[in-house]
Amino acid sequence: MAEIERLPALGGAVVIDARGGLVREVHLRHGGGSDTAKSPLAADIRRYFEGERVDFSRYAIDFSPYTAFERSVLEAARRIPYGQTRTYGEIAEAIGRPGAARAVGLALGKNHTCIVIPCHRVVAANGGLGGFSGGIRWKMDLLALEGALRKG
Repeated sequence: MAEIERLPALGGAVVIDARGGLVREVHLRHGGGSDTAKSPLAADIRRYFEGERVDFSRYAIDFSPYTAFERSVLEAARRIPYGQTRTYGEIAEAIGRPGAARAVGLALGKNHTCIVIPCHRVVAANGGLGGFSGGIRWKMDLLALEGALRKG
């Protein structure tokens, strides 16, 4: 895999950092830019933004920056199927930490590999979107792309 790549998506850009066979960062940015992406991961992200269901589970993630709790949250989020959502509370239950919905939200806020770990699929129990490190507009766009945007 290349080290750092950039590809346009939904009026913005995706920046990918993959080194040593590990996906280290995937960030969403506002504004366009040049397309420097050539790796298989970039090709899969391109296909994702074209509306294809893409299985990102084949990519190894660099989990070294995370605590054991954060890793368990991110791994649970990674298992949420395309086009579906889970609540912060449901993720807390899934990892055996009922009542830890707020801590789940904090852990998801530290996700450095959005889309590959689809933290945008985690929403608030009250039907709200919750937060997203890329900004709420990106979260809405990603959920809409997947057909998972809940109607209020």
